[in-house]
Amino acid sequence: MTPEALNLGSGPLLGRVTEIESSRVTVELLDATAVGRITVSDLVALPGRRAGEWLIGLVDGVTAGASHDVHTDNGAGRGPTAAGALRAMLIGTLGGGPDGDVFRRGANSFPTVGSECHQIEGELLRRFMVVLSENVAPGERLELGRFVAERSAVAVADGNRLFQRHAGLLGSTGSGKSWTVALMLERASKLAHPNMIVFDMHGEYAPLTGARGDRPPIARGLRVAGPGDLTDPSDDVLFVPYWLLDRDEMLSLVLDETDPDAPNQAIRFSDHVHKLKVSTLLQHGHEDTAATVTVDSPVPYRLENLVAWLKADDEEKIVRQPSGDVVPGPYAGRLTRFISRLEARIRDGRYGFIFNPPAKCRDYDWFVETAATLLDTTRGPGIKVIDFSEVPAEALPVVVGVLARLLYDVQFWTDPEARTPLCFICDEAHLYMPAPEGRGATHREALRAFEQIAKEGRKYGVGLLIVSQRPADVSRTVLSQCNNFIVMRLTNDNDQQVVSQLVPASLTRLTDVLPFLDVGEAVLLGDALLLPTRVKLDPPAIHPASATRAFWNDWATQPSSDDAIVQGVEALRRQVRPSGWHDAVEPLTR
Repeated sequence: MTPEALNLGSGPLLGRVTEIESSRVTVELLDATAVGRITVSDLVALPGRRAGEWLIGLVDGVTAGASHDVHTDNGAGRGPTAAGALRAMLIGTLGGGPDGDVFRRGANSFPTVGSECHQIEGELLRRFMVVLSENVAPGERLELGRFVAERSAVAVADGNRLFQRHAGLLGSTGSGKSWTVALMLERASKLAHPNMIVFDMHGEYAPLTGARGDRPPIARGLRVAGPGDLTDPSDDVLFVPYWLLDRDEMLSLVLDETDPDAPNQAIRFSDHVHKLKVSTLLQHGHEDTAATVTVDSPVPYRLENLVAWLKADDEEKIVRQPSGDVVPGPYAGRLTRFISRLEARIRDGRYGFIFNPPAKCRDYDWFVETAATLLDTTRGPGIKVIDFSEVPAEALPVVVGVLARLLYDVQFWTDPEARTPLCFICDEAHLYMPAPEGRGATHREALRAFEQIAKEGRKYGVGLLIVSQRPADVSRTVLSQCNNFIVMRLTNDNDQQVVSQLVPASLTRLTDVLPFLDVGEAVLLGDALLLPTRVKLDPPAIHPASATRAFWNDWATQPSSDDAIVQGVEALRRQVRPSGWHDAVEPLTR
């Protein structure tokens, strides 16, 4: 709060109100100097009905000359003048209450025809931006960068509102999304117990997981096991064993839905898995749990026993009495193709992290230890980065969905008083939560998990940050649950249209600037930032390994290497990346 009341009427007088709508006003400009002084995205102030109250408007159109009309959503508006006119949408109210200079969203009242309209610029703009920043309590402040309109003022978001109500970080490739994620992680790492999990599709956030000089890592690095990790995995390798998958997730990987016998295969699979899980619980003395366990419960069982039981069904012969005739069993021959697909998955080294995990992954307590690793905030960085870059593309959606669903379920069943809020950073979200036209069997399972989190997660302390370069390809259900958007440069018409549909109608004109944003600039919309505006985001201290290669420079200086090509071919054959490949990209530091 500023020491003195902020008198926005001391700014340059632009003109007077000639037309008022529910969220917009039209102002007749006084003279040609006013026309040249104001432009789109500038802020203006109009007196409210109470003493000391100012209505804040964001300019979305300026017209000069008597022969021009002001554009409206419904056609051409009234109000041509000798000098010109501007149109502004009312976005908030400053002052007018017992707390002095406090900014509130929305218009508490409306100006009257003839009300003065003043420009907010220079020192007045800086002081107004400071008011916006100070409206966020110190413990809730998330500093993101600087306002484009006034670079001396810090753009501060409400950290609580940003994460508890879900957010979308959207922008074309190269616009700065990865840097923005790294910036948020860097800010969150300064808190005592940040609980965030980054789904890293390409391994680009690995630099954040290593120490740099005297700077400790801000995140713990984990990666889903590749084919080379099955025999001697390191401590940072993560397995997703088959028994963690629920019925539908497992069937999405091995069931051919076009097979005429698919219903019988699904039924027999479900019956056997349930019996195997009950058997495991009884062997370990968990009779109470065995009485309530379902086929979807995360209980270990032996995959070889499942295959043996399915084969017995597929080959079963029944002796009829009293004739003694031998006839095929009810499932004989109906499971053959299902068994073949299951065994093919088991033999495929790329799926070893699911179907051939180490023996310790069948221990009853293994899931408890793994969940503790992913959710722990006391023994090392609370932020975890999971690298999915070695997961086969067709399995990627279901694997990401399994981890999100299981951790959400753990939060759901945890004592509410003991929960530490959890946020999933969903990088490249269009790959595993696509719009309807891109959905396959594995995508449906991932969507089921993320759509539930989007709808219900807030109640149980689970938030989402959806990161995508193609918002048109992301599930509308998930995006519609996001109350905050950080929108960077978007050049595709379909993507721009999706963003326009997601924000309030009164703010749709703000999205017109999206194709022209510079790298690192964003339009911030939603509950977390009081003023919907354009911001230049701060660069992170440690850059992710996502920089665009300087083609022209590299062509001038970087020769090809026969040794590197040989190494690349052998790595492809072995499905094992060279050690230290992440470190080859040296992150930049400020």
